[in-house]
Amino acid sequence: MPGGTMDYATAIRAVLGSSGVSPARQFMANDEPITTRRWSGAVLPLAAVFLFLIGLVRADEGQGGELKIMQPATVGGTPVSKQPVFGSAAWVKVTDAAAFSPRDTAEDAVFDGRMWLSNGYYHGNVLYRDLWASTDGLTWAKILDNTPYDGYSEMAVFDGKLWAVKSSVWCTEGGVVWRQVLDKTPFGERGYGELVVHDGKMWQLGSGADVWNTADGIHWTCVCNEAPYGDRAASAVVVHDGKLWLMGGRLRGENTPPDKGYKQYTTFNDIWCSADGANWARVVEHAPWSPRMWFIAKEYAGEIWIVGGYDNANAANLGDVWHSADGQDWKAFAPETTFSPRHEPTLYVYDHSLWVVAGNSWPVKNDVWRLTLPGAQ
Repeated sequence: MPGGTMDYATAIRAVLGSSGVSPARQFMANDEPITTRRWSGAVLPLAAVFLFLIGLVRADEGQGGELKIMQPATVGGTPVSKQPVFGSAAWVKVTDAAAFSPRDTAEDAVFDGRMWLSNGYYHGNVLYRDLWASTDGLTWAKILDNTPYDGYSEMAVFDGKLWAVKSSVWCTEGGVVWRQVLDKTPFGERGYGELVVHDGKMWQLGSGADVWNTADGIHWTCVCNEAPYGDRAASAVVVHDGKLWLMGGRLRGENTPPDKGYKQYTTFNDIWCSADGANWARVVEHAPWSPRMWFIAKEYAGEIWIVGGYDNANAANLGDVWHSADGQDWKAFAPETTFSPRHEPTLYVYDHSLWVVAGNSWPVKNDVWRLTLPGAQ
């Protein structure tokens, strides 16, 4: 009965079996069909009967006329490929209003046993220049009112120090006293780029087509002038599996048809990776998550995680969360309790947990959320 829908009587006979018929098949309620396994004379659980009776089963023509559960699933309108099961794991709201003011685009670092939050944007293009730290996400201590480094500097922990990089380079060993080590970076001031540590160096990428690295914060090398993903900005960048990864983001240029948000931009949902920063491969042209910019990526529990962002095509904030072990097969994480859709949140991997802090939900927020997966390191 290729491509058709079975009537209830036929469905029940297929499940319960009859004399001389081929064995029953195994099914999995995991949002998509999996490889079937033949059971010799076995009887399927009653749960499968229930799925048949509510009309979720179709008979598709395949090898041996196998039956498959066809159960569509979406998260935010996007099909989900294998919804993960994490037991009781869920987002927990640590606080609705942290001590620092509401903001987005605050930079993150985990340093000296604390989460650090640097600078931030407030409505009307107000730049906060402060620096905060916390050991538990609930109590935040202000370290500095006015940081000496460039506003919105990217942060990284490298060589036992906390670094701030933008048009200049600064570092600190304790968070209070900062030292400028380079007056002017060769790549200049960039917006919406990322600073990560990979292969014993700090790397600057994600804002422009060029890729830079340094072993000391002073001497920078351009390892790639024209990466194949183009003059991207507002992408998500992460280090995972010994590689640099760049995902999504925007290019300047009107989409067809024009996006409803910022019409001068076209956003993407492609995925690129490189072991050396010079040679890049596109591993996915269209990920199952929608095109976006202003979203954040972290490596947590051995996988890449992306959070939120801005859907320029529909002029809307995003609140979805996706993860992947290999950058190709993506799964949505969608527990009942979660944070509001937002772009430019601040993320941490700290104390065996993934943290989502602040961000722009229109208005900007200063809440703190925590996800702890069983067995996560």
